[in-house]
Amino acid sequence: MEWKLDDSRSLWPQLKELLMRAIVAGEYPMGGPFPTVRDLAQEAGVNRNTMQRAMAELEAEGLLITNRTAGRTVTTDQKLVDAMKERLAEQNI
Repeated sequence: MEWKLDDSRSLWPQLKELLMRAIVAGEYPMGGPFPTVRDLAQEAGVNRNTMQRAMAELEAEGLLITNRTAGRTVTTDQKLVDAMKERLAEQNI
């Protein structure tokens, strides 16, 4: 994943948007495992707390599911993913 971050706004909303785009694009398959906070933070070159906040927001929106012993997985709710695709498309218009 390419991490294009800029200084014009806070990092966590940018990270959230990039991760959301990756999920709806299928880079992380539905029902599949999601990388750890540590791995993604290191890859993006950001603080783990910043990445955790972005991932917590995605979890609150239902795109990520936390399993206590198995880490995070991507939702299997196709309707939710489709709704997110529409939302992103509307933002780009």
